[in-house]
Amino acid sequence: MIISNKVYKQRRKQLAKTLGDGIVIIRNSSDQIRSNDTTYPFRSNSYFHYFSGFPESDAVIVINCKPFKTWIFSKTKDKTKEIWDGFIYGPAAAAKEFLFDQGLDLKHFHDSISDLLAKNSKVYLLQEDLNLRDMVSKKLNHLSKNKRADAFLKNEIISLNSFADRMRSIKSINELKVIRHAANISSRAHQFAMANIHSDSYEYQVEARLRYFFGVHKARNEAYSSIVASGKNACILHYIENQSKLNKSELILIDAGCEFEGYASDITRTFPIGGKFSEPQKDLYSVVLEAQKAAIGQVKKNNSFNDPHIAAIQVLAQGLRDLKILKDSVNTIIEKEEYKKFYMHRTSHWMGLDVHDVGDYFDPKGKPVRLMNGQILTIEPGLYFPDDRSVPKVFRNIGIRIEDDVLVNNNKADVLTSSCPKEIDDLESIIGKG
Repeated sequence: MIISNKVYKQRRKQLAKTLGDGIVIIRNSSDQIRSNDTTYPFRSNSYFHYFSGFPESDAVIVINCKPFKTWIFSKTKDKTKEIWDGFIYGPAAAAKEFLFDQGLDLKHFHDSISDLLAKNSKVYLLQEDLNLRDMVSKKLNHLSKNKRADAFLKNEIISLNSFADRMRSIKSINELKVIRHAANISSRAHQFAMANIHSDSYEYQVEARLRYFFGVHKARNEAYSSIVASGKNACILHYIENQSKLNKSELILIDAGCEFEGYASDITRTFPIGGKFSEPQKDLYSVVLEAQKAAIGQVKKNNSFNDPHIAAIQVLAQGLRDLKILKDSVNTIIEKEEYKKFYMHRTSHWMGLDVHDVGDYFDPKGKPVRLMNGQILTIEPGLYFPDDRSVPKVFRNIGIRIEDDVLVNNNKADVLTSSCPKEIDDLESIIGKG
């Protein structure tokens, strides 16, 4: 593991120092039923993972901010259950291995937490964990009625998210090592898919090659469901059916990335199935590529989060006009948002433990936030032309998106996925050559 348990402990200390007082309660995800008594592959809640690294479902961590003390509540060590479901740490081993002050059986959580609630006026919970919030509220009401809480305390439940999000937003050196590794695996997976694509294949076979490459390189999970969209399917932004047969005259859009040690990568490439761009395909692709490069050029410390989007729109609007898809002036195309018919999404999102990671996009006054060193955002402009008679026939049923993961690093963007080809000549030199 690249990130050690000492790092997780340090994060807990940093959070406690930031909050000052009160207690923090974070509960892990539960196993999700797929069918009858089978479950989906388990993935930890990202906040829980960030502050613990502990991999078992349903566990709970508690942080007392002042004085600093931590507990982990986990499943009972059960040799019989381990025969069926695999290794269980047990509370004592969980505390020792993951550097908590005390490990307690999960079944004692409800009783144990009452004493801490009685001594603290502030309780920090994740705003989305409504069941835990409801349980804590009921306990606080019970304590109040039975006068178990300090008479001078006025208990308050506070959202933990904004405090944790600020920590998660800025990636540490160790986090960057993990994300760079994930990005490298994903970049090579895309190249593997490009090299081994054939027009007699189906989209799901391309998807299978991606997942195979991820797994062979110890990234067993996708960061999200892979989009493998050929031809007109690329005009569907979140197309995940991946069922169509490939056609050598069409483009294919692949939006796929692996997850490694909990962290995401996110790459999109669009290229010709037959190995060579037609002139209309090349014209559109060149516009999107130029827009992406312009947007990446705006990824600088203290620039607005919106600056890459503005740069991309400027190039896309000019391209749409030059190709006679839109007829108004560039300024009018932008002011009237005419481009949105063909580019309807934003250019960026944060990335980290979640592929669409936590973090604000606007400040309390509604202005786009300023970029800070250590943040990672995607840059992913696109153009999408469904079968629309207002569009020249040669451009219909074409969807193009190009996406990279970019680290804010002073005045020079660090493109973590730069090893994945996107120049026309580079793409044409690799497609189908596996």
